[in-house]
Amino acid sequence: MANCITLNQTSYHGAGAIQSIPDEVKAHGLTKAFVCSDPDLIKFGVTKKVTDVLEAAELEYEIYSNIKPNPTIENVQTGVAAFKKSGADYFIAIGGGSSMDTAKAIGVIINNPDFEDVRSLEGVAPTTKPTVPIIAVPTTAGTAAEVTINYVIKDDEKQRKFVCVDPKDIPVVAIVDPDMMSSMPYGLTASTGMDALTHAIEGYITKGAWEMTDMFHIKAIEVISRSLRAACENDPKGREDMALGQYIAGMGFSNVGLGIVHSMAHALGAVYDTPHGVANAILLPTVMAYNADATGTIDHVVMYLGDGKILHAALSLGQVTISKYNYSTEPVRVVNIIGD
Repeated sequence: MANCITLNQTSYHGAGAIQSIPDEVKAHGLTKAFVCSDPDLIKFGVTKKVTDVLEAAELEYEIYSNIKPNPTIENVQTGVAAFKKSGADYFIAIGGGSSMDTAKAIGVIINNPDFEDVRSLEGVAPTTKPTVPIIAVPTTAGTAAEVTINYVIKDDEKQRKFVCVDPKDIPVVAIVDPDMMSSMPYGLTASTGMDALTHAIEGYITKGAWEMTDMFHIKAIEVISRSLRAACENDPKGREDMALGQYIAGMGFSNVGLGIVHSMAHALGAVYDTPHGVANAILLPTVMAYNADATGTIDHVVMYLGDGKILHAALSLGQVTISKYNYSTEPVRVVNIIGD
């Protein structure tokens, strides 16, 4: 069976990357943006960094902010109605996974109206047309939703989250600008970073993994393990490296899948609204220990983690010790968020 890799048409990386948005809009012949961004990002002026660029280029836009941290069916359906009224012809999704997942779902439904109930998008839905074009601007270094073919929606009525997998939902352009992440507080940086690390580790050991995705995941583990602490302290180099590391992880796992850390984390998010990265951090060490005999790759993972400080954060959270490894006793403060 042939392996397949699906990635963005174009991606920009580095400080100031958002300045490339007007050129991409014009190159694609687009006219009005439907900006998906959550209320907090609007409140704290993060979204404004992008809308200022649009205004300077005299590009029209409308903001949609009815987006929850775990986006719901209702968020998507009201977004579909708002998009139809807006006259927009493309999305700019600004935020973490919630904003980008909402934009993906809305965009798919606009061009595939048979799926307007949203629930029918679960799994690998037989959509026939690609999403309305999306320019994705991540503000967290974790989900990599800007480069994945997946999105997750919460069904409040049934208290569950469901995953949708569709190569037609991938953003055409990813703008990975670490300056858009500089306002993230310590706790959010730590938890989203553990999400990224979980992507890299689960992607590396999943049954679908192969040489090309191994390349992505190994590099992602290396970059994340050396940069997450610095990113938590808002060091510019740490922010830039985390932005890159989480994107590289997304290039891999989006094409081969994840594992039971994520499947259980989605359940925690659906029932308790546990932040996704925190749920992953709690579950990762237990699942790694459970999988160790079957995967045979934990030695490799630890080797790519370098001194092991970041993995120790997960191990300490899950009350799991793998005694043959000597981990530092200075975990990233993900544990503090969970304690609170």
